[in-house]
Amino acid sequence: MKNINLSFTGEYEYSLDKKNRLIIPAKFRKALGSINDKTFVLTKGLDDCLVLYPLVEWHNVERQLGQLSTIREKNRNFIRNVVRYATYLQYDAQGRVAIPSSLLLHSKIERDVVLIGMIKKIEIWNSKTLNNISYENYTNSKDFEDLANEIDF
Repeated sequence: MKNINLSFTGEYEYSLDKKNRLIIPAKFRKALGSINDKTFVLTKGLDDCLVLYPLVEWHNVERQLGQLSTIREKNRNFIRNVVRYATYLQYDAQGRVAIPSSLLLHSKIERDVVLIGMIKKIEIWNSKTLNNISYENYTNSKDFEDLANEIDF
């Protein structure tokens, strides 16, 4: 399999249409590359957001999940909650994907969304939920400084 350098960066604001379709920014579609065949996998995020994985990156997530022992209850529950909602989506000619209602409910997304590039994946947020997170407090915290030092930021 050809190695592809994905790089999803930036923030984009969009609105869902009446059929709960979301436009994937052209920059993100271009970064997806042909190896992914216009396909993303959408699932619940660890926060109150949704995560959109390129197909190739989702296969990496599946491999990692498959390495967890399902004998342990916490592993079974984690795997179940990640893959249970995983939905394969191909964007249409206008660059739109339809978001399932169960995932909209989880993320409290109604209409206005913010897409955030997270290098190898994309987060999809309810714009109000995202605005309630205090990034300013975090970026001024010791934790932020410690992480920045770890990566020589």
